[in-house]
Amino acid sequence: MNKLCIYLGALMLLIACNNNKQTVNNAANTADTTKNGFTVDYGKQEVDTVVLSTTDSAFVVKNKAIKDDMGDKQKDYTIQVYFTNLSWPKLSFKNAIGADLALTGDLDGDHLPELLFRPEWFSSCWSTVNLFSLKNHTWKMIKNGSMYFCSDQYPLSKRVVKTDTGYGLLTDSLTDDKFITLKKTIKF
Repeated sequence: MNKLCIYLGALMLLIACNNNKQTVNNAANTADTTKNGFTVDYGKQEVDTVVLSTTDSAFVVKNKAIKDDMGDKQKDYTIQVYFTNLSWPKLSFKNAIGADLALTGDLDGDHLPELLFRPEWFSSCWSTVNLFSLKNHTWKMIKNGSMYFCSDQYPLSKRVVKTDTGYGLLTDSLTDDKFITLKKTIKF
């Protein structure tokens, strides 16, 4: 925990000291990124830090917001997610301006946790909930569905539930002006 605090403090110091383009050494050891870290242009991009567990964090790199933008002011709305776990590759997601993330634990027996991902957009409480699993050093989407995240009855971290036959992903729907929660079977 102390090591994590030191890393986060050093990252904040780097950000505060320099508003120009810089390289932040951390996380991804894949062909998709540089071997020692990732590059952030602080004139155009922002970084959100998400603590996933006591030992793992993620850095969500996204474009800075433009005044009055509702999804029509930029050519591309792709975010990049980098992880402090050096064995996890970068996760890219289109049509998002941010993300909420949660680790689920190992659901498929490969000794690696799965990842729940809820993209953020400009408006509405509706989004998707996406379950990713590491397969061949790539994040593969296993299951997805709708999520009404303004209600905290089932926050992202509670969206995977144990069933008699394995696991299910809780998704939301609207039927006859009533919210219903569905349980979709997760198959690997």
